[in-house]
Amino acid sequence: MSPYGTLIKIIQKKTRKHMPMTKKSPLVVQSNKLIESRYSLTVGEQRLILAMVARIHPDDEDFFKYEITLRELAELMNVDLPYAYHEIDRITERLMERVLHIPQADGDLLKVHWVSTALHRKNSVVLSFAPELKPYLLRLKREFTKYDLITVTQFQSIYSIRIYQLLKQYRKIGYREFRVVELKEILGIKSNQYPVFKDFYRRVIGQAKKEFDKKDKAGNCQCDLTFELEKIREGRRVARLKFIIIEQEYHEAAPAVLPVADKELEQEAKPPEGVRDRLIYYGISAKQADGFIRSIGEEDIQEVLTYYADMLKAGRVKNTRGAYLAQLLRDGVAGKSSYEKDRDAAEELRRKELEFEKKQKELEELARERAEEERKLKNLELERWFDDLPEEEREALLSEFEDSLERFMLRYFYKDGVRSVVIRGTFLEFLEKRFSGEEAGG
Repeated sequence: MSPYGTLIKIIQKKTRKHMPMTKKSPLVVQSNKLIESRYSLTVGEQRLILAMVARIHPDDEDFFKYEITLRELAELMNVDLPYAYHEIDRITERLMERVLHIPQADGDLLKVHWVSTALHRKNSVVLSFAPELKPYLLRLKREFTKYDLITVTQFQSIYSIRIYQLLKQYRKIGYREFRVVELKEILGIKSNQYPVFKDFYRRVIGQAKKEFDKKDKAGNCQCDLTFELEKIREGRRVARLKFIIIEQEYHEAAPAVLPVADKELEQEAKPPEGVRDRLIYYGISAKQADGFIRSIGEEDIQEVLTYYADMLKAGRVKNTRGAYLAQLLRDGVAGKSSYEKDRDAAEELRRKELEFEKKQKELEELARERAEEERKLKNLELERWFDDLPEEEREALLSEFEDSLERFMLRYFYKDGVRSVVIRGTFLEFLEKRFSGEEAGG
């Protein structure tokens, strides 16, 4: 089930009688101030918020309450259904703690939560937007941006979602420029994250570019825009980024809606304890249950039920209304051949997984050893390069290196010079920057 299919299902729930039923991707409409606000959400939380935003009608004067089943919540948060049942309190509390920082026209800063209330029901949760968000989501007439919900739900990186929103806002202008520090703040990146520009570029901007350029098997673009990046330096450091916005021909994928029955949710929530009751709970008739108990015995049935529950959690049961379980029980009567075959296959798969993990560790250790050898060779090369420099250049580098040292390291430098065990590593890093022409931060 794709996240988009789940989102379509949430949006089409009959919590609003005037909400049109359509297979076309719903539109997300947000104030530009909201798009440019500072916040941090996981991908699952962002999808959930966007699902709620997409249900807002242009004529709405107030927010509605949005009911999400636990199965839909699990899909949106990208967690297993049993995890959603056990962790629903923590999931909703975490979402309710998320804070937006929205700059105001007068220079003030509004801090507000996304969600104001969360009502927990048996198999669902009902969420409400914080009322302070009304000016940024309701009856927007100007300075707003709209985009298809399906476009952003395919992204796997939260930064891809945010960068898309920021560029979509400037689509007609054709470019958008940010200071690096400003963009990090908008994206909710902490000051100690990605201090080196090349890491920020690779893990944030490069990932967004990769997702924007992605195509389906037919070669169609899955995003309606992409970008080229211009790096603008101030001295040696990359200080500003100019995104050149490029529109792409975009083919919307057909949504897939997953029907979910309340009975299925109840079955997976908390099955009863007794063997007979569990059989009935999982779709076996009372008459069949009594027959299986007489033929097989409760102990063997309990073993099959444990296996069946594991299969349910893994999402490997297509028919949850009792047919698959009945087949497992019939195989049990005939010697449990199918059940044992599946169990043996699972054990063999686990054995192969352990062998693979062992091989991976060996390869990782080999890679570390090779990296260490390469580092040693690199250090020798740097030392030779330094020793071959004219005396004046060596003295200039040593003077520059001395100025860069923290006060507590100077005594080691004055005592043993750059050959000091304490100093040598720092000096080699200093030489590498000069040798390769790279500057810190980009």
